[in-house]
Amino acid sequence: MSLPLVLVLSGCMLGASFLGAAQSATGSERTTKSTSVTQQGSTGPRRGDDAQAAPQGGDQKPKAKRPPGVYYGFKEAPAKKAGTVRLAAYNVENLFDGEDDPALSGEEDDLKERTSEDRLQALAKAIRALDADILALEEVESEACLRWFRDTYLKDLGYEHLASKDVGNPRGIEQSLLSRFPIESVEVRPEEDLSDVKRDGKGFAEKPTKPGAEQGKRFQRSPLMADVRVRPDYVLRVIVVHHKAGGLEFAYQREAEALQVMEWVQEAQAKDEHINLVVLGDFNAQPSHKTAKIYAEGGLVGAYDFRDKSRKDMKDAYTTHASGRPIDYIMASPGLSEDFVNNSFFVLGTMHAGDDYDWRKGEEPPKGYASDHYPIAIDFTPDDTDLAKGGKRATKASSSSKAAPPSNAKPDAAADD
Repeated sequence: MSLPLVLVLSGCMLGASFLGAAQSATGSERTTKSTSVTQQGSTGPRRGDDAQAAPQGGDQKPKAKRPPGVYYGFKEAPAKKAGTVRLAAYNVENLFDGEDDPALSGEEDDLKERTSEDRLQALAKAIRALDADILALEEVESEACLRWFRDTYLKDLGYEHLASKDVGNPRGIEQSLLSRFPIESVEVRPEEDLSDVKRDGKGFAEKPTKPGAEQGKRFQRSPLMADVRVRPDYVLRVIVVHHKAGGLEFAYQREAEALQVMEWVQEAQAKDEHINLVVLGDFNAQPSHKTAKIYAEGGLVGAYDFRDKSRKDMKDAYTTHASGRPIDYIMASPGLSEDFVNNSFFVLGTMHAGDDYDWRKGEEPPKGYASDHYPIAIDFTPDDTDLAKGGKRATKASSSSKAAPPSNAKPDAAADD
């Protein structure tokens, strides 16, 4: 959950630009930011792994402060066309239940993070409006918490299938899935060794050398990988990511995570070149950052390419984080992107907490506030008929993977969760 879109935004990703890399800071991450990069702002949404850094400047004129309201995303979710499936991702900013987990104590006590009833209602309202058939979530406390939230607040939405696995994160948060279709396999790899990933080419961050600043050994939060059987003859491989939060000083870690995910993607593609696969979630990186570029350069197609290009409010409509940056993405394999519906990609706007809101002072967000991230979604038509008949579909990856960043991409001064 960073401040203020499967395998999302490839060249399109940059279409995925809306991904914007706003980054958040969790637990210890909040107190270890380097002074050599733009730091976390003192106000704005919120506590958690993706609290974004606020741009700092010399002689900038102060801007008028905004009260709580909806400033980014679509006012309403577009209607789904008959026969399509809606795929979405949403960082729900610390979804914790009221049950005490004995494994989380002291500074990481889960009861301190218990989500208020008002926020639970607001999150449920957003998810209902989103109407996703497959919904990837980030910052969920546990499978038990997810099951409780579904059964209490989403019980009539048809999410008969769910998945969430512990990845050993200090704060207990993990990636999850809610689905109206059967989930056939679920896997996390918290012990995956990232130290052997190949950093070929330009633009990579330098490896930190300061004592205690080791990065790139393990995932901060292992991706959740699952197969969802959308139709008897159509399986979707879903990889839900929540890359390391923090400023540019953690770029090396995020790049290692992205490179490892792309290794898994390429292994899957080697077995099935037409695989329907998506990487989606909170990338904590802006489109101009190497972390986001890794996916596009690897041939994934960004959902942003399938936005409504006729909109006049392009920048704000496709911002995914309260900090005003796009940092959440949906990056798809060429096989899946061929099934995407044009103009169907969107960001669903929810309440921004307002510029005066400061969680560091112990303030509670205004009534109706759900999260500092906004849900992202795209519709696709699950149809592999031609493949079943032995045909081969043309791919778009070669023409879309090098798209220019969207107009709302911001400078690399800071990375926000």
